[in-house]
Amino acid sequence: MGNLTRLEKAARELHTVLTDPARGGCTPRAGKHGSLLISSELAPEDVYEALREAARRARDDNAVLVVALLGHGFTPPQQTDLHLMVADSTADSTLSAVDVGRLLGTAADEPGVDGVIALIDTCHATGAMPDAGRVAGGVRAGRTRLSVVTAAAADQPARGMRFSFALADVLRNGIAGAGPGVYADARLTDELRARTKGQVVGRFEYDNDPYAAEGLWLARNVRSAPGTAGGAVGPLGRQDLEEAVSMWRAGMRLPAPLTLADLGELDTFARQGDVDDSADPSWHGRVRHVVATLLRCAGTVELLTTVLANVLTSNLLREARRQSGLPAEAETTDLLRGLVEYAALRAVGADEPPCKASARFLAALAQASGDDKVIARLRERARDLDAVTEFNDALTEFTNKRQQGELRLVVSLAGALTDWPEEVDAWLVGTGEPLPVHRRFACASPDRAATGRAIGAALTWARGHLPAAASLVNVDVAAPAHLLARWQPEESKVGLRLLGVNHDVVVRWSGRMDPADESAEMNDAARKALRSMATCTTVPVEWIGAAVLDDREALERELSTGRYDTVVGLDHHPDTLQDVLEQLLPYAPIILWPRQDARPPEAGLAGLVRQHWQTLPDGLPAAYRLRWAAEHDGCVACLGDVRAIWHDEAWLEFCRPFEQRVVAGPEEEW
Repeated sequence: MGNLTRLEKAARELHTVLTDPARGGCTPRAGKHGSLLISSELAPEDVYEALREAARRARDDNAVLVVALLGHGFTPPQQTDLHLMVADSTADSTLSAVDVGRLLGTAADEPGVDGVIALIDTCHATGAMPDAGRVAGGVRAGRTRLSVVTAAAADQPARGMRFSFALADVLRNGIAGAGPGVYADARLTDELRARTKGQVVGRFEYDNDPYAAEGLWLARNVRSAPGTAGGAVGPLGRQDLEEAVSMWRAGMRLPAPLTLADLGELDTFARQGDVDDSADPSWHGRVRHVVATLLRCAGTVELLTTVLANVLTSNLLREARRQSGLPAEAETTDLLRGLVEYAALRAVGADEPPCKASARFLAALAQASGDDKVIARLRERARDLDAVTEFNDALTEFTNKRQQGELRLVVSLAGALTDWPEEVDAWLVGTGEPLPVHRRFACASPDRAATGRAIGAALTWARGHLPAAASLVNVDVAAPAHLLARWQPEESKVGLRLLGVNHDVVVRWSGRMDPADESAEMNDAARKALRSMATCTTVPVEWIGAAVLDDREALERELSTGRYDTVVGLDHHPDTLQDVLEQLLPYAPIILWPRQDARPPEAGLAGLVRQHWQTLPDGLPAAYRLRWAAEHDGCVACLGDVRAIWHDEAWLEFCRPFEQRVVAGPEEEW
């Protein structure tokens, strides 16, 4: 027959897009019987052997086999069985050509092959369909899948490799408005018919595999419709379900994405029990449990996106995650779904009600919303989960913690210009008063002990102004850099005990309360940096070592250009810590460094901070208390060795009135 001038170009284009990891995802093979055979010397046995090799690979991987046959084809007189022509084929000898129906039927009948997709671009292509009775009577007794997409009818020529070029174009550019996958189905057939004029594109489909959980997936759809990629299951839930399904039935695959309909079908299939002896009954219950849990999770996600539509943000979800006690690894690319699935599937304690973590996450969101109607809706959801008691307990806990967190005593040592102060100022914040209550306390002498006694007097005064039944836990201590470099405020003796024994102490820099002209600019820059940090998926700490600190002029240039504007970590305790802090504090809202007597961890201070980042700064007071315990003697490195000066948005809001005021005596500040 005549030379097909576009054959090689069509074959190479189709092979390229089918083996593109972002499109077809097929595994390419090299060698004599590789995944692309182009030769003027091919014999029928070369094609059969290449297919046998590909089928063996598909069997070993439990994968779908894709077979594309391009070239001349003929059907014998009075028959419709397609034969692919190779080097020495003639139309009057079927032995000289490849029997396509037999080829495809044999591949589909190979145990372990998860299905066969055949793409036929020859004349008379519809003749490639194998006899269904022959497939049903094979070694798999018909339990297989086969989809054949053809370029022309059995009595029709195929011209110019139109079908192959159209198919490559569809797979390369995707199908608009479809889901994330291109399947060998009616949608693909319609796309090809619209692009292939003058010949009839057809499709034959045989599906008799009871274990198949998705259609025959041909390629990723690069133009998938918005919202179709994730389905009803997130990456975390899919991972758990795939593990359970693979242990239950090793040859069973899940569709991508997993829709509610898919979950329902899998649940129905699992409820029917064992179909044959290939299933592991010990994992049957786990599959049903995970499916039921994911169905509940999908309902919870739908409810939350509805009732929290006006307030649902990434920051809100991350705060609810921290408050409810879920770890940082619960955050996935699909943030809401990932948190809901983690709480339901992985945060289940051995001696706890199964839905306790889910109830606590719902309660954290309810409390954050501050809306009685939202709280009622989420409480109803907790009732559906049989966890209403856990929901109410958590809601009460979070509400009390929020109220307690808003109630703070701020102690300022701003008057300590060179050494210890002669007096300290104290403000009680969060009592419901329009302005914080303020009082000044004199120090008997300008030294550390007297300063501690003045702070103790401020605590006694503050307790007398607390709302009924409230307790004072949070204490902010603001001091100049020269004190912060050598003093741990939580270790101040304020009576019978150290300040940090019964109070959570956060260290601040008093310079952000200074009424200087640049304070407003400095604090506004810090607010901007904190907001950008809130969306970070990594730990936003810029670590600097001795080499950077030794070149103070270069460091100042980088500070002035915004290089260190979020969190600065010192990887060692510099001898000139006071000078370093004075240089860094106007720029970085958060500064971390190790205690002078800290034992460096193997992973360095950065590794220690990265491990505990999600708990900071709230985790520091408890870490300091643990450090005082005798058990610390055997501790190689712990969070209690980390010092921090921390300015969050709540502190910057406290500082705002100082930015606006005219310089006056401290008694006129409020």
